Amino acid sequence: MANIILIFVCFITGILLQRVKSFPQDSYKAFNFIIINLSLPALALLYIPQINIDSQIVFPIASMWIVFGFSIIFFLVLAKIFHWSKSTTGALIMTAGLCNSSFVGFPILMTMFGEEGLKVGVVIDQAGSFVVLATAGVIVSSIFASKEFKVSKIIKDIIIYPPFIAFVIAIILKFFRFEHSETSKIILERLGSLIVILALISVGLQLKISVKEIHFKEMFFGLTFKLLLAPALIYLIYIIIAKGKGLPVDVSLIESAMPPMVMGSVMAVSYNLNPKLANLMVGIGIPLSFITLAFWYFLFIV
Repeated sequence: MANIILIFVCFITGILLQRVKSFPQDSYKAFNFIIINLSLPALALLYIPQINIDSQIVFPIASMWIVFGFSIIFFLVLAKIFHWSKSTTGALIMTAGLCNSSFVGFPILMTMFGEEGLKVGVVIDQAGSFVVLATAGVIVSSIFASKEFKVSKIIKDIIIYPPFIAFVIAIILKFFRFEHSETSKIILERLGSLIVILALISVGLQLKISVKEIHFKEMFFGLTFKLLLAPALIYLIYIIIAKGKGLPVDVSLIESAMPPMVMGSVMAVSYNLNPKLANLMVGIGIPLSFITLAFWYFLFIV
């Protein structure tokens, strides 16, 4: 419950800071810089070497890749139909394709499934959502931010992007079975913990809801995909087709129904992928998700 309250406190703080004349209106850029270049790499170095992969978590991890992959296809098709710009299409993929598996996800899972469900959720977040963000998310952002498709430039953008560099280093550490000392663990945890408050305040600072500026059609399709179609797809694949049962499958379904990931929005903004739409997807998607999450839970879990 504390996490849920903190979400709204940070959003409101960011919105209120917009009205403080002495507060720099473009300060969200500094927040995003710290998140991208310091906090996100710290979390990659902290968590990825600790991930234990076994057959029980293949479905939960794969669910995040399925949602992201399907979002690419879905929004590319809609972009052709509605003639959306690359910026808008990229923003929708980076928000609707990535799940808020931790900050919103953890307290929801704890409420619905208890501690055992939370354990599955941690694996989904670390080995699923975060890895998708640090790899495929960087690639997609770079491609849709480029005015012209140049493989060399896209590869260069990916290679020099701090979260991706940290991801590669973390994989190497994992290969050599590296274990953090108590000191390194505390340092990385403290740096990583900055994400929560800075990212949410950053979204609040940029969240300017004006009826004239809201992309109703784009946001409708984005939130419909994230909150309804994505979990429906996981239900179809995991329960109807694969005949899956048990806690990992149930948690995978609920996690796929989570609202857009805040870090997906931050990354979209850092690549200038329709910042207004990216922030609205998070700002409206999170409160709306409490209704749709209850729908999925009572329809298929209870």
